[in-house]
Amino acid sequence: MTEAERTFTAAAVPAVERRCRESLAALLSRLSDAAGDTLAGAALCGALGRGEAPTTVDAAGAFVTGAPFELFVVLRTTPGRAAAVVPHLARDLAATARPRHAAVRVAAAALSALAHLPPTLESIECAAAGRVVSGPPDLLEPFSALADAQPAPGEALRLVVRRGAALLSAERSLSRRGAGRAAVLSGQAAIRDVDLALGTALLVSAGRFRPTDRARAAELRLLAAPADGGTLSEGLHVGMTRTRFRDVVERHREAVSAAGGVDLPETLAEVRTQAGRASDRFLEVLRLLEEQRLSRSLPSWTDYLRALAARHGAASGPGLFGARGGDELPGRRAVRDWPLSERLAPALATLLDWDPGDMTIAPVLLDLPDDAPRDALVSRLATLAAGA
Repeated sequence: MTEAERTFTAAAVPAVERRCRESLAALLSRLSDAAGDTLAGAALCGALGRGEAPTTVDAAGAFVTGAPFELFVVLRTTPGRAAAVVPHLARDLAATARPRHAAVRVAAAALSALAHLPPTLESIECAAAGRVVSGPPDLLEPFSALADAQPAPGEALRLVVRRGAALLSAERSLSRRGAGRAAVLSGQAAIRDVDLALGTALLVSAGRFRPTDRARAAELRLLAAPADGGTLSEGLHVGMTRTRFRDVVERHREAVSAAGGVDLPETLAEVRTQAGRASDRFLEVLRLLEEQRLSRSLPSWTDYLRALAARHGAASGPGLFGARGGDELPGRRAVRDWPLSERLAPALATLLDWDPGDMTIAPVLLDLPDDAPRDALVSRLATLAAGA
C-alpha cells in the first residue's frame, strides 16, 4: 500500500482524511524549513500513523479527529543534538498546526542511533506502522526489529498516567455547572483513551503487547479465553475479579469498535456517569499494575508512595503528618529526581479517588503549596503528564 492509499482514521471520512493530508503536508513543509540539511526524513506515528484515529464532531458539528500528529523525525546529527533540537522543532510545528486546529507532538533521533533505540510503546508502534512520510522508504529499516519487541512494565505506567491525567481534567470540566458540548466531547475522548490504555496495560503486564489497537483487542480476547481452555498465570489480570477483568476487556473492544464510526456527543449526565466508572477501572488497574511491578501490596495510595520511596532510596522529609521513623514520607526534593510517571501516579490516584486520607501527598508530589486548591493540583498534574 502506498502512502497516498493509507488512511489516517478508522472511519475514513473523506473530509477528515483530506484535512489530515493537508495538515500533514503543511507540517512536513515547515519541518523541512526548520531542520534544513540535517533532516534525513520523518515517520508518522501514533493513532494517525496506524490509521486508527477516531472521528468525532466538533462544537460546530463538523467531522474532526482529535488525535495529534505524532512525528518521529530522523536527523543527520549526533544523538545529543537530535534531543536538544526537539523543543525548537515542536514550537515551529505547533505554530503551523494551530491555525489548522490540529495538535502535533515531535520526537527525534539521530540517524546513527536508530538501531539502538529502546523499546518504548511509541517506538514499537512506529516501527510496526512503518509510515515514512518524508525521506527514503527504508528510513526506518535500522529499527524495524522493534516491531516485534515487548515494552518494559514501566511503559504501561507511563501510558496510564498520561491517559489518566486527561481523564482527571475531563472530569473536572464535566463537574462544572453549565458544562457544555465541548466538555462532553472531551470527556468522551478521555474515557475512550483511558479504556484503550487499560487494555494495553493488561497486555504489557502479561508480556503480550501488540502494536495496534485492533491487534490488542484480539489479544485481549485470547487473554480472557485462551485457545487451549486453560488460564494464563502471568499479568495483572490474575489479581482482578472476573467481572472487572471482563469489563476492562469489553470496554477496550468497544473503544476500538467505536473508532470505526463517528463518535457523536451523548448527554452530560451519561458522560459524567461513564467518567466515574472509568475512574474506578483506572484506579484498580493502576494499583494492580504497580503491585506487580513493585512486588508488594498497596492498600492505600500513601503506601504506594512509601513503596516508591523505598525503591528509590529516598530520604524521608520532615514528616507530612508529624510522623517519625518508618511512617515518614519522602520530601519534595527527593521526589523531583524520580521518573516523572512514578512521581505523578500517586498524585493522580489520590485526585481521582477523593480519599481524604491520601490527599495530602498530592501537593508534595506536584511541588505545590500544601493548601493549593484542587483545580491548581489538577492543572499542574495535566501539564506535567504531557511530558511523561
